[in-house]
Amino acid sequence: MEEIKVTNLGSSLPVPCVQELAKEALTTVPPRYVRLDQDPPFVSDTSSLPKVPVIDMQSLTSKDLMDRELEKLHHACKHWGFFQVSLSLFGLILLYYT
Repeated sequence: MEEIKVTNLGSSLPVPCVQELAKEALTTVPPRYVRLDQDPPFVSDTSSLPKVPVIDMQSLTSKDLMDRELEKLHHACKHWGFFQVSLSLFGLILLYYT
């Protein structure tokens, strides 16, 4: 019978799961996750980067602006999966009493 050679590829280091790291009040990135052998990304022109969709909650209560804002909300959910909410103090009061 032919002998099978087993190659040892090493082992991985024990790494805490992300949920455990999130429970800690970390103020810096743990050293094991810092890659000093790589150059940091350099972005010279941020105007070409995509912008996170902003949904104006006050516009959602306006008859004139609601359809446009709902389209933005639909697009944000479908293509981004998240959005930023914009709401002024006046808008918050208006929504509360509506």
